[in-house]
Amino acid sequence: MPIEKDLKEAYTLLYDKREIEKALELYDKILGQDGNNLYANAYKSACLEKLYFRSSSWHNEETLESATDFLKKALDIAQKRGDRAKIGFVYFRFCIHYYNCKKYDLSKEYLSKCEQYGFSDDTLPLWKHNIETAYEKHKSKFKKEQPQEKLQEKPQEKPQEKPQEINVEVLAPKDTFKTDWYQSSNTVSISLFTKNLPQSKDDVNVSIKDSLLSISYQIPSTGSEFQYSVKLSHNVEPEPVQVSVFTKKIEVTLKKAEKIQWKTLEKTGNEITPPPTVPVVADVKAEPLATNNRAAELSYPSSSKKAIDWSKIDVDSDEDDPKTQSADSFFQQLYKGADEDTRRAMMKSFIESNGTSLSTNWEEVSKGKVEPALPEGVEMKKL
Repeated sequence: MPIEKDLKEAYTLLYDKREIEKALELYDKILGQDGNNLYANAYKSACLEKLYFRSSSWHNEETLESATDFLKKALDIAQKRGDRAKIGFVYFRFCIHYYNCKKYDLSKEYLSKCEQYGFSDDTLPLWKHNIETAYEKHKSKFKKEQPQEKLQEKPQEKPQEKPQEINVEVLAPKDTFKTDWYQSSNTVSISLFTKNLPQSKDDVNVSIKDSLLSISYQIPSTGSEFQYSVKLSHNVEPEPVQVSVFTKKIEVTLKKAEKIQWKTLEKTGNEITPPPTVPVVADVKAEPLATNNRAAELSYPSSSKKAIDWSKIDVDSDEDDPKTQSADSFFQQLYKGADEDTRRAMMKSFIESNGTSLSTNWEEVSKGKVEPALPEGVEMKKL
């Protein structure tokens, strides 16, 4: 059975792999197929509770209220079926939920209820010890009167009154309710908190056109129409749509058209990016070099007292391949164009320094032996 398989996989994601958002996504899928699945409602509550305590983006009152609402729905399903084992199971989930919320008085109360219904679990003795210890430690903080947040096992139905003829009026969303939303990788859920709830989820009309979402239903107590519409920041699929009605809100879960993380629920508008500016570069024309100044421009500083006409040395000659031309080629051309004293200085300095120095100043070189000019940290080896 597909749902049973999904339930097992979601439970593994939630408790074994601790991939909470993936588990939440799978429980949403199950509830989309069967909104009255007791275990999917109960464990979706557990997902929301864990996300509330572990993720800053989920840490808000709406998340915690949703967790409580899904447990209440699970209890309602169990009570309608009259299944004592499942009622005991949901009471146990309430017990854990209120313990994590540090409401130890309510946790202790639902612990007693789940025991009355014969619920059995290997972890129950441990939970009982933790709850009773926490309750004894904090019981002075609890009020003696009955807590307001208490579930009735058998809610009494109020007698239906004949509806009065009232003109249908559209309620302004901003005046009657507040909204909240959360998302998983595949779905986005929108919560509408209002006192004017429909009788059932079947009375809720959901319309999706591109990214425009509209929700409407008739309010039983007044006969007026509730309407809500929003331009979503991204597109959603028209199906499946999951609608849940709780005690204080309705929740609509939609499937994303693309698996992307939404930054906002409502579309805020398209930002127009201005075209890039093209930098303007001035057209500067270089003045041609004077021909008669070429010799002066090619006169470089030298240690030799005799000037060397560097213009006669063709270092860019194409006679040899530039890729294979070495420094020796340059020095050969330099030696070829030099006078006798310069040649003698070059030969003496190069030989005496073991190839580590080259000078063109014969007056300086002729004064003595040219010592090797080694880089720092390098020593000359004698062969």
